[in-house]
Amino acid sequence: MLVNFLRIIPQSTALIIGRVIGKILHAVLWKKVDRCEARCVKALGVGVTFAREIVRKSFMNLGMSAVEFVRLPVVKENISEFVSFPEESVNVLRSALSRGRGVMLMSSHMANWEYAAIRVIHDGFPLSVVYTPQRNQGGANDIIMNIRRQTPEMKMIDNHTGLREIFRTLKAGGIVVIMQDLDARKDGVITDFLGIPASTHDGIVKLYNKFKAPVVPVHYVRDKNKPKQHVVEMPYILSDMKDSNGRAFGEDMQSSLAMCNDVIEQWIRERPELWVWLMDRWEYTLGKNA
Repeated sequence: MLVNFLRIIPQSTALIIGRVIGKILHAVLWKKVDRCEARCVKALGVGVTFAREIVRKSFMNLGMSAVEFVRLPVVKENISEFVSFPEESVNVLRSALSRGRGVMLMSSHMANWEYAAIRVIHDGFPLSVVYTPQRNQGGANDIIMNIRRQTPEMKMIDNHTGLREIFRTLKAGGIVVIMQDLDARKDGVITDFLGIPASTHDGIVKLYNKFKAPVVPVHYVRDKNKPKQHVVEMPYILSDMKDSNGRAFGEDMQSSLAMCNDVIEQWIRERPELWVWLMDRWEYTLGKNA
């Protein structure tokens, strides 16, 4: 009933409800909020008062993003009303695709990545998103996957079972989106993230070395003054750059992952309220003390 209601009301009204949902979660999940604030203080080096404000806004952004996600099937045809994709970013993507080796878009959990993906697809760039299933196989995961099935334009690849599909996509010159800010747990490489050791997924570097598919950071942000408006930014091809020691991307695993983390860290420092502090990014290295 709530899903159906959210789909028939205007986008602006739905976002107001999303902010309220975020505030409710912020009040109810107070133990998790405390941990989020502690992470924020440690990672950004800010005071407790500032961290509290960042986390409060992060929960409101999460609520708005959830409502937007629910509305995705009804707004996808008019996605350009809510998401802009500047020509300079389009040109970066076209340049990367022109090499004929496929493209890896490196992304993070900021603002609303589903809206960004649909906008890119809307502009004629089919893509596949590598996703991690929710830990609870049922409930939330079923709802999320049901909504994604209603937007078949956005192809989803399970990161646990979809390696061959990733290979096929890149070999065919397609686009794969990789969320690079998740805790890789025991399978990752320990690399600093916001100055704190974290387990980082190394697949993006391994795939680059195998296929030489350009790595393009894709950043999407919510407008501070107009919350329903987003912008998708692809500023450059990261894999064309060198690390601090002059080595090419992919030559050294640790430094290449550090290059990836540096990009995402910059995004978070610029708009910390848009990142999902609720994620246990440092759980593997710091345990529950994260």
